[in-house]
Amino acid sequence: MTQYFLGQGKVFIASRDSAGKPQAQRWLGDVSAAKFGLKSTTADHKESYSGQRSLAKKIVTGKDATIDLTLMEISQDNLALALYGKPTSIATGSITGEQLPADLIVGDRVSLKYLKVSTVVITDSTPVTPLTVGALKYDLDAEFGAITFKDVSALVQPFKVAYTHAALDNVSVFTAPQPEVFLRYEGINLAEGNAPIVLELYKVNTEPLKDLSLITDKIADMNITAAVLIDSTKPVDDEFGQFGRILQVTPVP
Repeated sequence: MTQYFLGQGKVFIASRDSAGKPQAQRWLGDVSAAKFGLKSTTADHKESYSGQRSLAKKIVTGKDATIDLTLMEISQDNLALALYGKPTSIATGSITGEQLPADLIVGDRVSLKYLKVSTVVITDSTPVTPLTVGALKYDLDAEFGAITFKDVSALVQPFKVAYTHAALDNVSVFTAPQPEVFLRYEGINLAEGNAPIVLELYKVNTEPLKDLSLITDKIADMNITAAVLIDSTKPVDDEFGQFGRILQVTPVP
């Protein structure tokens, strides 16, 4: 009986506890491509008696599995996975006394620590009566939290800034160890009446983000490659194995 495959579906990941058991699963959102592949390394021997040096023995010396994902949703959690980073939430807040670089001149642009700012007040370093820099002294890009100076004459630098900012999602880069996760693909086979299919990979190490197109004429994606590791907490049996398994409904003849 012929059986074809045309798949769509959802990809979930979960952290693993100390015993290798997956915890609560998180959906990665829209994943436009997912490719699972296997390869082996071999030791080859060519015979020395026929004059043709033909391959006489091939011994498998290693086994490797990978999965490649294309993530379309640039969410905070997905960025943390791709950047080896830690996600933090920055609440709406007020900043006082944020010091700008010294020796700024007309035309210089500087950015604040946060973006989406309001109620911005800039003072100079006059020791007795701080001078509030008025609207004629600078331009403010409130969305990006950036200041461009138009006039710095008769002012004592460095400048200090007070402002409020909106709530922000923050992801640092290379501040977390390499993720080691459980991965589960729940798909439907469009070629066989939307029959369900599941791929489970017990222990997956993701590589850092390959690329993220920051300037592009189409919706950006994130490409992530992951190595599938052997999971010694799993039994060596025909049903589960120590790497993963694929489940699909037995077709009706």
